[in-house]
Amino acid sequence: MQRLKLEDLPRETLVELAKMYSRNWQSLDALWFGSVEAEYGLEAAARLDLKNWEKQSVTEAERIKKALKLGGGLSSVLMVLSFMSWQLTSPLFEIEEESTERVVFRYARCVVQEGRRKQGKPEFHCKPMKLTLLSNIAKVVEPRAVVNCLSAPPDPRGQDFWCRWEVTLK
Repeated sequence: MQRLKLEDLPRETLVELAKMYSRNWQSLDALWFGSVEAEYGLEAAARLDLKNWEKQSVTEAERIKKALKLGGGLSSVLMVLSFMSWQLTSPLFEIEEESTERVVFRYARCVVQEGRRKQGKPEFHCKPMKLTLLSNIAKVVEPRAVVNCLSAPPDPRGQDFWCRWEVTLK
């Protein structure tokens, strides 16, 4: 039996595999979070999740930056953010404003929050976790980057977005 090598697979298969691995990663994260939440409560799950994402976001951003051979700047921050494992199968962020010094973007949909709603769970106050995550990603790519949350749960939700973010250069 001949073994297939990744390098020999067609482009379409590679894209599907990348998306499948992303879904696997999201499933593992969701199962882990749900298990901790069920056993120890939402506050403990959020606290432990934040500890994991503080480290994981840096590692993944460094790997993406290296793989894509990116320099600094806000456009590179957005590029790395676009290729984070959790982003590959989630609705991509929408850019509202973009310049070399400032970017404002939003997530119109959030699979995590939508999934919690379907399960009858309360909205997760993700602002601290997401701010840490996005700040870490931005700093890996562009040390001058500063991330500011314009709106995220527990803030009141906009009609056309779950959360909005600003990244500027200092």
